[in-house]
This record gives sequence, C-alpha cells and structure tokens, in this order.
Amino acid sequence: MDKKPPYYVFDFDKAKERINIIKNILPSNAELCYAIKANAFLLHALKEQEILFEVCSEGELEICRRLKVDPKKIVFSGVMKNLLMIKKALEYGVKTVTCESILHLECLCNALEENQKQEIILRLTSGNQFGMCHEDIKNAVEIIKNDNRLILRGIHYFTGTNKKLSKIQDETEFIQEYCSSLNADFSLGINSIEYGPGFVFDYFCPEDYSNNLEDLKAFSDSIKDSSFNWTIELGRYLASPCGEYFTEVCDVKHDAESNTNYVIIDGGINHINYYGQMMAMKVPPMEVIKKTPSSVKDSEDYMICGSLCTTADLVTRKINLPQLVPGDIIKFKNIGAYSITEGIYLFLSHDLPAVYGKTNGNLIELRPVVETNKLNA
Repeated sequence: MDKKPPYYVFDFDKAKERINIIKNILPSNAELCYAIKANAFLLHALKEQEILFEVCSEGELEICRRLKVDPKKIVFSGVMKNLLMIKKALEYGVKTVTCESILHLECLCNALEENQKQEIILRLTSGNQFGMCHEDIKNAVEIIKNDNRLILRGIHYFTGTNKKLSKIQDETEFIQEYCSSLNADFSLGINSIEYGPGFVFDYFCPEDYSNNLEDLKAFSDSIKDSSFNWTIELGRYLASPCGEYFTEVCDVKHDAESNTNYVIIDGGINHINYYGQMMAMKVPPMEVIKKTPSSVKDSEDYMICGSLCTTADLVTRKINLPQLVPGDIIKFKNIGAYSITEGIYLFLSHDLPAVYGKTNGNLIELRPVVETNKLNA
C-alpha cells in the first residue's frame, strides 16, 4: 500500500458482512441499531442497510444529515438535549427521540407543533447519570398520557459494555418485568424494548473470532419467545473487527540495564485504544510489514510505545516480532471501534491520521491528514 502512515482503514465490506451475521442470528422480534459513536465513518457504508442508528449528540446528527442518512432510521439519544437540539432533530424527521429526563420530555413537548406526532422512548437509569429513576419514569408516563402528540414506544435500558452473559440474561428478565409492570399500572401498550447488551468483543482471541458470537446466540435464544419487540443497540461489538491502523516504526533502541527493546511508533494511546487492554499487558492482533522483506532476521521481544510525552503511552509491554528497523510498518487489527474518536488527539499537537474506507479492495479517502497545531494556539 503506497499511503504514508499513520492512517486508518475501515473495511466497508466486512462491516456489511458483520451486520448480516448479526441479523441472521437475532430472532424475528429483534432489529439491529448501530451506535454510531463507535465509528461514524462506517455510516458511509452502512447508511443503506436495513438497521437503525443511535445518534447521541448534535454533532452526530449533523454527520447523519451530511451523509443523507434516512431520518426514519435514527434514534436520537444522548444525556444532553435542549430545546434547540430537539427542534433540529424534529425538523430532520428523526424516527424516535429518547428522553433521559423530565426536562427532555418538556423540551420535546415545547418543540412539537399542535398536531405533530412523535415516537419516543424513556430511558430507565441503571444507577448512574443516564436515564430516569423509577419515580421520574412514572411522572413521565403521566405527562405522555395527557399529551396525544406523544407515542410511547417503549423503554431504553443500557448498563455498560463487556458484560458476562449471565448479567445480560438477568437484565433482559428485569427489563421485561419492568415494562410489564408499567403496562399494568398505567394501562399502557408498551411493546418495545431498546436494549444495549454490551456483548464482549474479545480483541485478544484467536484469529477466527468465533467465540465472539456465542453470547449473541445465547441472548437471541433467550428473547425469541418474548412478548416484546427488541431493538438491539450495538457499537463496539459490531464495528471492532472492521478496522485497521497502519503506523511506522520511527525508532528502535535497546536499554542494556533492563534488557528491553523499545519501539517508538507514530501514534500510540492517542490512536490505538483497545478496551480491557490493562495497561498494555495484553497483546492486540498485529502484523509487521517489512520495509525490506529480505531484511527479516531473527525475532526479538519488543515493548511498543507511542510518541506522546507520557510513560502511559504503551501499546504492548512485550511481544515477539521479526527484528524491526525504522521504516517498517505495523498494522494493528480489530481497531474499528472508538480508537478513531476516543484518543487524546490534541496532545502534543500531532496531526490526525488520514482515514480510508475499503470496498472491493479499493481505498477511498474519507478524511485527509488534519493538522491540530492550529487548534492548540
């Protein structure tokens, strides 16, 4: 590949394949919703798919508008909403608005025209700043019952990511019981649950990633006979295997006292971020592309470090690789989720890497290199 690293490549074909795999496992009473905060660049490929999109900010809504995402596929969520943001969402025609507080509901009521109808879901808190407590949910239901413009589709529930299957199954039982109680107590017809199961995506598993589907299969079996329709919200689990990060070995040095070989790469924790990596103790899947293939000699143990001025900028503490020299390329795999948005990008005023989409083996530039020095001063 003749592109100058560092850069990201997001595989559009693999993303579509991943969606088909997930949809084929989900039962007929469940639809898929992609949380675009995991990687909005994948919208270029996924916007035509028959799935929903969770949008959590005004900026993400603007991305959808710019890419012409069908608003009827959008669930407008997020803990921070005001009247203006909700008006913009309604003007765009979003399918569903998630209310995380009584204030959100009041803003929605104020934003709606007299005869305008809007589908909403109420988010139930799991004991943090997101969503509403039981008492606020009840108060919200009373408001909804007295306003015929509001169509209450159901309840939204999400407690976090990387959860064990047993916890996911406990939560699905709980949220079904909760919705059934609401229906009984308030004579409602809630028939839908939006749920983020937070499946584990094991970045550090064998190459075939087969064990990443077992929890999805078990979960799908547990809800297939449910009396509720389910919207399954996935971000990391869907996007992770769809991206790679290419970076260059910039320096290699040996510390004789500790007998450590240090590799400095262009990028680090600002560009490479694996959930659960435990201070770089786990080794993510990667591949070395030699600058000169014939230069491959014996392998060495290396500590791979980024280029930030902090001892925390470690990618992996120990990995055995073919002997590295400056100019070699390291490709990090399974980097399709969050690394592109979660990194501390402005630190040291490094440039933002270019971003490419790949389809049918061809690369399409989605973002050129972006200088950040102008943002910092």
